[in-house]
Amino acid sequence: MMNQLVEPRREGRVGAPNLEELLEGRSRLLRPVVVILTLSSSLGLAVYAMMRFLPPQPYGIATDYRVFYAAAKLLSSGQNPYPAAALNAAEQSVEHYHMLQPALDSFAYLPITATLLEPLTKLPFWASYLVFTALGVSAAVTVITFLAKDLEWSYGGVLVAGTLISWVTLLGFTSGQFDALLLAVLIGSMLLAWRDRPLFAGMLMGLVWMKPDLLWPAPLFLFLALWPSRRSAARFAAGFSLTTVACLFTNHELLPAWLTAVRNFSHSIGTTQPDLAGLPALAQAAPSSWHLSTGLLSPGSLIVILASLLAMGIFAVWMIRSSEWSRLTPVNRIAWGVALPMGLWLVATPYSHTNDDLLLLPLLMLTLGRDLRRVNGPGLGLSLAVVIWILLIWPGSVIPPLPGLAVLAAVGFLVWRSRTSPYLTGFGAGLALLCFAFLPPVAPWHLLAVSLTPVAALVLVVEGCRVCWAEVGGASFARLAWLHRKSYAAIQLPSQ
Repeated sequence: MMNQLVEPRREGRVGAPNLEELLEGRSRLLRPVVVILTLSSSLGLAVYAMMRFLPPQPYGIATDYRVFYAAAKLLSSGQNPYPAAALNAAEQSVEHYHMLQPALDSFAYLPITATLLEPLTKLPFWASYLVFTALGVSAAVTVITFLAKDLEWSYGGVLVAGTLISWVTLLGFTSGQFDALLLAVLIGSMLLAWRDRPLFAGMLMGLVWMKPDLLWPAPLFLFLALWPSRRSAARFAAGFSLTTVACLFTNHELLPAWLTAVRNFSHSIGTTQPDLAGLPALAQAAPSSWHLSTGLLSPGSLIVILASLLAMGIFAVWMIRSSEWSRLTPVNRIAWGVALPMGLWLVATPYSHTNDDLLLLPLLMLTLGRDLRRVNGPGLGLSLAVVIWILLIWPGSVIPPLPGLAVLAAVGFLVWRSRTSPYLTGFGAGLALLCFAFLPPVAPWHLLAVSLTPVAALVLVVEGCRVCWAEVGGASFARLAWLHRKSYAAIQLPSQ
């Protein structure tokens, strides 16, 4: 909610505390509680997860890396990694499992992904996994540290530690996914861009071809953020083009096989996995009585995707046409310009996983404010109550879904009506933080039967849009436009 307190009413008695002082006192008590709850929850879930992950088991630790390693192994020996039979045989030779899941044991990434992993195939599987994970941890720690410094966070070490033990990050590390490296690509490109190294920023951003379905908004909006300087934008585009050519032409003879693999994968995977992290997957996992169909190409998914694309289009026009953006520092312009569209897409995409939401970290940092300054106010108590209520609805099944959601809708309406109230200060930021702390855990070897990450991502995007609108100057711009229209109407009245 609004993070600036409205002008408090002063008490008439001399020496009596005013409203601002009372709220500040409550904030000093509530903020540490929320931060401690968040960190302790993350640490507790991390310990719980590792107890379930170890010792290694089929479709437990390194389950995704096993597929990547097998594909890279095939590619290094001159074979095609896309046919299911060859890939499954390679997986079993790497680490034998007593069962196979065809939808999961498939490789649907561009050849460049396997090519980059080829050097690690010289090592035994588990040694390779440890090296791969260590590279991911190192890359994430480095870019988060620099990002915290540039966004003027005083406690970068606490931020790094909290991120590494979070459920989202830990799930990516234990499964052997690329999320930490993709985060390094995303944040590293932003760091280089606002340090006036657009060519290198573009070259690094070109690695989005490792997972273009997730990261495609990043290069487009970084280009738009640089557009006020035509030279910088052109250099960024040149660097991105160089890496793109290298990625697409590496083992380009396998591109037809890759397209076939993607088509087969999209038909087989559906939205049956419990840790999918977009709104379509959450709707698919809703109670069966809702009768929602949200496959990868179903009408429900397409509607959500179109809404996301429309929102990104509006945001792009605002960036280009509004003079407010030109007044921002390069850090703020690039950070908001890239982070918010990424959030809009990750909420809507029909195929992303809980661990992929690590890419929302820049948006989370911007939304919470420097050193969590927006996680500060009496509204934090309401945010905690809302999170508990969500868990009681689903997956707790203590409260029936429809009445529970109706209460949430009523609370949302009241919050919107009272959004300028000082008693709601900190509600939005606190809700965004607590949702990511409590909602993501998923089954089968995790905690909950269905992922609620889409709820956390949606809350973050809504609050992020509000904060961006206020920080960039959209709110003041809107008020000026309203005053202009009102003045114009008043001038026209005498002639009517």
